Amino acid sequence: MEIINQKELLDKIKYEICKMHPILNPRKNNEAEVLSVMEIYFTFGATCDNKPITAIGFLDGDEHARSSTLTYYKLDEYIDLEMVNEIISYLIIEYPYISDFSLFSKSFSLSFNYSLEMEEQEGISCDKIILRFNAHTNEFVPILNKYLSNILVQFTDELSRTSTFKRKYAEYCNNLQNNILDSLNEKEIEQMIKMLPVEMKRGLLRELPSQYFFQFYKEQYSKEEKAPLKLIKTTNI
Repeated sequence: MEIINQKELLDKIKYEICKMHPILNPRKNNEAEVLSVMEIYFTFGATCDNKPITAIGFLDGDEHARSSTLTYYKLDEYIDLEMVNEIISYLIIEYPYISDFSLFSKSFSLSFNYSLEMEEQEGISCDKIILRFNAHTNEFVPILNKYLSNILVQFTDELSRTSTFKRKYAEYCNNLQNNILDSLNEKEIEQMIKMLPVEMKRGLLRELPSQYFFQFYKEQYSKEEKAPLKLIKTTNI
């Protein structure tokens, strides 16, 4: 396993891809019976003395079976988020369509494809590239989630067509919203609500259970001579 640094990583990945699937014109081999697939994976773990490491490997084959290319790299640290973004941006140039976003307990992956109109163009002669991120053990899942959050935010448009993204992005936004709201004190909450448009404020009040709303209304305006509306006792019709 070759030890490399952050600056070398993108060039090493480009080299390995083009070694297995050189740039051709046209890129698509119409005689091939199965679609060619290459997988690039990053595994986050630690050494015996608890120093962070990232292992990088490659699998090549098709949709049914893939084997190692026998090329392995190692970083004596975790990959920078900026480097991950550079790698994905490079793949998006060649494969602008992200066909799948898969999420598992200790890994997630992105599948990159090109559109039909790009088959006759010059490009990497591989039908699909999969980028996979793995946590070596459950201990490193929080590290994995950091990369997941970054990718969800940085590549929202490219991922938005996948069903998994829609679910995971909604979950991410909900968690972020809850974390922000939990961190605010009473004064900060009042200031935030004050800045909202009146229709949004009205919508928030409509979300309150009606019994709680009327109880609050009654308590706030019971001693005031001029309440916005008088409470009306309902009668049977």
